[in-house]
Amino acid sequence: MKVKMESLKKRFNDYLYLEFDLDEDDGDESQISEDWPFVLREVGKISGLTVFEFEDRGDEFFAFESPALDVLPKAGMTFDDLALQRSGSAWIGARDPISLQTSMLGYESVPSTLERRKALESIGAEVLDGKEPEILEGLFLRKEGRYLGLFKAAGDQTAVIGGLPGPSKLEVLFPDASAWRRLSWGIGVWLRNMTTENAG
Repeated sequence: MKVKMESLKKRFNDYLYLEFDLDEDDGDESQISEDWPFVLREVGKISGLTVFEFEDRGDEFFAFESPALDVLPKAGMTFDDLALQRSGSAWIGARDPISLQTSMLGYESVPSTLERRKALESIGAEVLDGKEPEILEGLFLRKEGRYLGLFKAAGDQTAVIGGLPGPSKLEVLFPDASAWRRLSWGIGVWLRNMTTENAG
């Protein structure tokens, strides 16, 4: 197992050397090892895939298999938050999400971009108590024929998810993360809460 872990760390550092565009001032490729250019600390496993964290010039990142090698800024998230994000992302992806940036002309099962935007704006205004919503992420879940969105009002850092069953609001922090990650994290929280309620 130790040899396998060291090999995985070496693979990540090979990838990170190129991904972070390191140059001769930082060191050359012959120096790449399990612990250089980055010290990778294992923080857990998600669906059997090993997750590491590392730092670069004061910024913190996650590195994991996705199944390909992938890197994400931590953006204030913990390992548990990353697990929630991954769970929520899988749930969304299984429902054939169509974003507002995607035109689906000729598909009767998908409303026009204009219709989708109007529907999402209405949902956003409702969850923001009548404030004009900024749509951070707006989706039409084609398999379920309903909308899901992440919204915020002008000047707010906290965002709110709309389109889920139930009257309660689901607030999302992590303003430094992408809108997709924030929405996915929120859905992960919702799924966890649903599981807890059903177990009770």
